[in-house]
Amino acid sequence: MKVNTNKVRFSKNQKEAYDFLLDMQNYEQLMPADTKSFEIHESGKGFTVGVGALPKVGMRLKEMNEPSQIVFESPAPAFDYTLTINIDAVDDATSDVQLDFDGKFNMMIEMMAKGPLTSFIQTISENLGKI
Repeated sequence: MKVNTNKVRFSKNQKEAYDFLLDMQNYEQLMPADTKSFEIHESGKGFTVGVGALPKVGMRLKEMNEPSQIVFESPAPAFDYTLTINIDAVDDATSDVQLDFDGKFNMMIEMMAKGPLTSFIQTISENLGKI
């Protein structure tokens, strides 16, 4: 299952956007309005969030390619997914950010999760554009 957002204009240059998106505390302000819980992992390299009807979703830092890409992965072996954040420089004050979610789920889970996950990823992207 793939969910790709449109590029959103972020009011930080590429390096500032990269640093912002590496700070797990900043993700709380990007979450949807119906967020029930948000917890930063003890390591500081990931977070778990409970949103709406979705079960809690965890993200753990997998890869960092400064200043253009951050890759998160599932912290649970039962679920195989990644969230790749691509950051493109626009000028000295702005960047374009795109989120790409790639999950390998069985057909039943994909059918149930596609709508809520798509909405979740798109909301994070939209909220980035409002900062």
